[in-house]
Amino acid sequence: MKSIRSTWTTALLIAGLAILPATAAEIVGGDVFEAGANATIDGAPTRDVFATGFSATLDGDIAGDGHAAGFDVDVDGPIGGDLYAVGASVSITSRIAEDLTAAGFSVRLRSNGSVEGNARLTAGTIRIDGPISGSLMAAGGKIVLNAPVSGDVRLTAGNIAIGDDARIGGNLVYAAPAEIDIPASVIPADRVRFTQIASPEGFDGFREMMTEPQSMFWPSFFTILATFVVTLTFLLVAAAIFLALLPNRVEQAFNLVNTKPGISALAGFLAMALLFGLVPVSAMTLIGAPLIPIVLLFIVVGWMAAYLLGAYAAAVRLGGAFGVDTATNGRKLGVLAAALIVLAILNFIPFIGWLLNLVIVLLGLGAIALLIVSRIDTKALAVTAHDERPEAAEAQPASEQTTNGADGAATNKDKNE
Repeated sequence: MKSIRSTWTTALLIAGLAILPATAAEIVGGDVFEAGANATIDGAPTRDVFATGFSATLDGDIAGDGHAAGFDVDVDGPIGGDLYAVGASVSITSRIAEDLTAAGFSVRLRSNGSVEGNARLTAGTIRIDGPISGSLMAAGGKIVLNAPVSGDVRLTAGNIAIGDDARIGGNLVYAAPAEIDIPASVIPADRVRFTQIASPEGFDGFREMMTEPQSMFWPSFFTILATFVVTLTFLLVAAAIFLALLPNRVEQAFNLVNTKPGISALAGFLAMALLFGLVPVSAMTLIGAPLIPIVLLFIVVGWMAAYLLGAYAAAVRLGGAFGVDTATNGRKLGVLAAALIVLAILNFIPFIGWLLNLVIVLLGLGAIALLIVSRIDTKALAVTAHDERPEAAEAQPASEQTTNGADGAATNKDKNE
């Protein structure tokens, strides 16, 4: 029961950590909380610690319980209480004064690590090279036991291996597809109980999947390449449609980016703030809440159009500087494709690449915003001019009447003379 309560507490607190900003560690009631891309807790905390991030490391002399979650979890410092760890790869190289509970794709208790209490492990691959003073319960695709365990051991796996350094002080109960040879030096045969389980293929597939977790998260090179080709094709088709249907607008936007880059970037920043501000504003009203999907779609379309326009302006400008002829739409699409490829490659450069792509979007979005504003101003001027014409028309007959009256008076005067 204590284990269940502690596990739920760990899950809830680590879920709360996920919404914290990546700043310095927070200390609440003596407990230390750390969240970020690389969450590391060191020093000598006197109470419990909680760390979550892409990489979570417990490296201090921790007096209380340790809780860690992340893609890579490393426990390098001694834990004075229990340890709860979950991640793709969990590695323990220190002394755990009480119980250990760990789950992941790969869980390993290394030779310089130890558990003074009980160990409960679940993973695709489990390897135990450090001693356990209590009992051991482990389940996974493959389990390697190569260290002494003072208490009882219960193992369930598709593949179980017992190393030369393994010693079991209590009873061994294991479930596997087939019985394995266990040396008498590890445990006497009368304290071993075997249970056969079916469908070893399921365990093998589970072990292979969990042993190679990166294949679940990181796409292969060909997947990335195919995705890029499809995206590039889609963007070029969209650009071709814009060039064919709105050539004048595209040319006007290009001239704005080319002649007023600073104003375009500033207008793009304001337009971006306006676009993303539509989401919370819509969510705050009963009428606008159902329109949030449309607003999000509008943001995506606007972002894509801005990116294409900014990349097009940069490509044509640079192409002209190097003497590339961009008179036809086909050649314009060619230089745009080259620009999109270069921008995609620049994305792999941290910060600088992202900043350049953001500038491209701001330039394109600013040009679009300026075009919209200028069109609104033009329509406003046209309406104003139209409203002023009747007054001029009404004023004209009065002047003519005055002129005619003067002419009539002059004519009568001539006749009298």
